[in-house]
Amino acid sequence: MSAVEKASSKIQNLLLAALPENVFDTIEPSLTLVDLKLDEVLWEMDEKRKHIYFPTSAMICLLYETEDGESIEVGMTGRQGLVGVVTFIGDARMAKRAVVMNPGQAYVMKAKDVEKYFEEIPDFQDICMLYTQTLLAQISQNVICNRLHSIEQQLCRFLLIISDNLQTTTIHMTHDRISNVLGVRRESVSAAAAQLQDEGLIKYTRGKIELLDRKGLLRVSVTGLLRINTKGYWENISPSTTRDHTLPATLIETSDTSA
Repeated sequence: MSAVEKASSKIQNLLLAALPENVFDTIEPSLTLVDLKLDEVLWEMDEKRKHIYFPTSAMICLLYETEDGESIEVGMTGRQGLVGVVTFIGDARMAKRAVVMNPGQAYVMKAKDVEKYFEEIPDFQDICMLYTQTLLAQISQNVICNRLHSIEQQLCRFLLIISDNLQTTTIHMTHDRISNVLGVRRESVSAAAAQLQDEGLIKYTRGKIELLDRKGLLRVSVTGLLRINTKGYWENISPSTTRDHTLPATLIETSDTSA
């Protein structure tokens, strides 16, 4: 097995895996693999970000809290991204909470190291900025989805994003937790899940949802899944050092059906 293959197999976060070998070797001493617990709060609203996180098996939800105390999901990040983009694009504060939605692990890097590598290493800067563009696109799509689409459509998109990031078709999550993330009533989520189950798209029991028909879920979701085109994604990062590696999931591709 080549050195490149070894690096790709051990780095479960796809942004880090996209870095050239020598760049990853440079930043590796600043990365610490940590365990993240369910519902762990990485930071509160307007709290200064002291770290950024590169999830490997964890799933992190970005929530915006309204004045009346309701939380609405504005973005989700898993193994294909990072959490804490404001650390390197300006003021390290933003009106969002970051909460662990699925327990697992993540690489964590101190803000001071992020800023240093962002200034000194073009390849590191590239992956950070490319993902920032992706996150902004995801947030924009969330706004449209929350306002214009049915609960069934929102649920489909939510399940697809989690499935892609966790690389599984079985999702362990209650309707109550999903309703809190989507900012809707639990009864609405249960009704939507029942409809999708009747259509043969999912199968659910308490706290467990199985995705049976991915294409069908994409069709119902209307906007589809945000995903960067794999070839274009790698070329934008570094054409001369592209690894022979397929990026399997999320970032910016819409389904064939427009909103």
